[in-house]
Amino acid sequence: MDEPRRSTTGKRDSRHSRDLAIAWGLVAVQAVLIIGILLTPISTDWPLPPAAAAVATALTWLGIALIVWAVLVFGRGVTPSPLPSNRAQLRTRGPYRWIRHPMYTGVIVLMAGSALGRRNWIAAVLWILLVVFLLTKMRWEERRLMETYPGYDSYRKTVPALMPFGPRPASSLDSSSST
Repeated sequence: MDEPRRSTTGKRDSRHSRDLAIAWGLVAVQAVLIIGILLTPISTDWPLPPAAAAVATALTWLGIALIVWAVLVFGRGVTPSPLPSNRAQLRTRGPYRWIRHPMYTGVIVLMAGSALGRRNWIAAVLWILLVVFLLTKMRWEERRLMETYPGYDSYRKTVPALMPFGPRPASSLDSSSST
C-alpha cells in the first residue's frame, strides 16, 4: 500500500483543507437558517398593524439594497464562502467605508423584515439563531482576513462590524475611489 503524498507545506495544506470544509459548513448552516425563515408559513402569532407591515417591507428592501451595493463594490472576488478569495482585495469604500461586513448586515436586516412579516414565532427564533450564527461566523472569518490582508487589523479597529455607528475609517486604507 502506498503512503499518501505529503505536501512540502505540510500543516498549511492541512489547515487550508480544514478551513475550506469549515467555511462551506458555515455557508450550509447559514443557508438552512435563511431557508427556514423564508419557508416558515405566514401566521397570526402576533398582530401586524399596517405600520409594522410597512417596517417589515422597508427592512426587506433595505437589506436587499445593502447586499446588492456591497456585492457590486466588492466585485469579482465575492463568494459565499467566509474564506478570503484569491481574486478579492480589501475594500474600504462604498458600504465598507462604514461597515466591515455590509453583506452580513444586509442579510440580518433582510431576514428581520422577512421574519417580522411572517408573524410567526418559529421565524422569529430562526432569525435570532441566524444573528447569533452570523456573529460567530464573522469572528471566524475575521481571523482569516487578518492573516490575508496586512491592513485588515487597522481597518477592523477603525470601522464598526455591522452597524454604521462609531469611528470612520482612514481614507488611506484603500486606494480605490469612493462609491
